[in-house]
Amino acid sequence: MFELRSEVPFLWRLSAERSDGYCSVSMIVPCPPDTRVRDLTIETDVQSLSSDSTRSVSEETLEWNQEDIDLFLRLINRRQLEVNQPFAETVRVDLTDPEVVEIINVVAAAGFGVAFTSYGLLQRVSGSLPVYQCDVGSLASINTVDGFKSCIIVDVDDDDIVCVLLEDVEVRSDIEHDNLCRHDLLLVKQSDILHPDFAERRFRPAGRPLH
Repeated sequence: MFELRSEVPFLWRLSAERSDGYCSVSMIVPCPPDTRVRDLTIETDVQSLSSDSTRSVSEETLEWNQEDIDLFLRLINRRQLEVNQPFAETVRVDLTDPEVVEIINVVAAAGFGVAFTSYGLLQRVSGSLPVYQCDVGSLASINTVDGFKSCIIVDVDDDDIVCVLLEDVEVRSDIEHDNLCRHDLLLVKQSDILHPDFAERRFRPAGRPLH
């Protein structure tokens, strides 16, 4: 269990991964210098495209920015609500919990991923499907050519929405896109966003049918 305090920074470490300029992204939690405990490292499956040649051949350490922190706290708080945990003045999280590691992956994807356009990847939404009002940190679903898929909203700009995919999307046609993977970013429209219960991987509570 780790207690979040303002004096303990969260860091990103970008490490050279491939010769084509991509870097792997890890989360680093530095331990106090007066202890023998090593820094905590949490690997993510997110890759960052290097913006310069020096990053692609060496490591770079960046402190989390406010957007990273805000998204992380939104997702942690949403998870606490889902398991009926009360809010506390100090947020305590288990950084070894797979669900918390998943949240860290989502935050890394939002900060370092490059958003794909959704052209040719989505099924046209029927007018009979209800509009889903969402905000940053909301769990949602989208109707893709590979079925309904879960996603997390990480940016909202008027009608444009960026989401992090929580499932792979297999593309079975000859359009310009390759298959999309879990934690890829996708740029969609507000009208493409659906209630999370539409996604096949979501457990739908008894007594809550889809309309």
